[in-house]
Amino acid sequence: MLALLLVSAALAAPADYKSTREGVSGCNLFLGPAEADGVVPMRAECHWADVSLAKFDAAFSKWEDHDVFFSSIAESDVLGSSGGKTQVRQVHTTKGISDRFIVIDGTRTPNASGGFKYAWTKSAHQSAQPADTVAANRSDGYWEVTPAADGGIDLVHQLSYDPGGSVPGFLVRWFQTGGLEAIVTDLHTYMTAH
Repeated sequence: MLALLLVSAALAAPADYKSTREGVSGCNLFLGPAEADGVVPMRAECHWADVSLAKFDAAFSKWEDHDVFFSSIAESDVLGSSGGKTQVRQVHTTKGISDRFIVIDGTRTPNASGGFKYAWTKSAHQSAQPADTVAANRSDGYWEVTPAADGGIDLVHQLSYDPGGSVPGFLVRWFQTGGLEAIVTDLHTYMTAH
C-alpha cells in the first residue's frame, strides 16, 4: 500500500487521463484521450523498490532483448545504429489476431533526474515484412526511469499503438487494459528475477 501512495505522490498522470487499474506490479494504469488519429494512449506509473536504476538500464538498453522481457514481442532484432538512434525490427504477438510487424527507431537519453528515457517511434525505413504478419501502423512510446530515494526506481511508460489491419474492438479494449497490465508485469517479473 505504501508503494501505491509513493507512486501517486511522485507521479501524476495528465488531468485528462482516466485511471483503469491500481496496484498492478507496483503500477497505476491510465488511458488518455484519443489522439488525432484515434489512437488512445496507454500510461503506467510505477514505483519498483526492488529494482535499481543500474540494473534496469543494463537490461533495458539492450533493444535486442525486448523479446526476452515482454510476452507480446516475439522478435526484437537490432538492424543498426546511427545518429543516436537504434533501428529495431520487431514482431508483436497477441492472441486472436495475426502477428504485427514494425521497424522502430529507439533512443536512450539521460533525463534531468539522473535516469534515462528510452523512446521509440515507427521508423521511416521499414524492412521486408514477413509474409505471415500485418504491418503495424504506429508504435510510439517511452519508458522514463528515475532513481527513487529508497534505492529503487520510479518509472513512467506511455504507449500509442495502432496495430493496423482489422482488429475487433473488444481486442483493442482488452489490450488497452489487460495488455498494458501484462507489459508492466512481464518487465517487473524479469527485472526482479534476473
